[in-house]
Amino acid sequence: MKILVLDDIKEYLISLSQALGEDHEIITAASLREARERVNQTVQLAILDVRLSEKDMANRDGILFLSELKQKYPHIPVIMMSAYRDFDAVTDALNLGALHYLKKPISLKELKGLIAGLRKEGT
Repeated sequence: MKILVLDDIKEYLISLSQALGEDHEIITAASLREARERVNQTVQLAILDVRLSEKDMANRDGILFLSELKQKYPHIPVIMMSAYRDFDAVTDALNLGALHYLKKPISLKELKGLIAGLRKEGT
């Protein structure tokens, strides 16, 4: 499975690449610009962080990218993640078509289970 991971924290990109990279092709992006450049119709799953700037508490670039992604590639399933408890962000993400919302630090077991479920469904 080809997976796009979007997160502004380098350690998360490395960690998820290592954890998922044995079984999947991982494409990482550390910014909204990079995600826009790297996504294409061959991506089979996107894992997106809600906030791409820890300095800007109003930042919701991950939600913005989710909206853009669903308009251009509605077939790509999306899992959102965030370190912040933000009910509005959860609601917005799910309303825009995210399949699931994970609280950081995420459980790799839970994430791998979600990915396995998508593979069974043929996504």
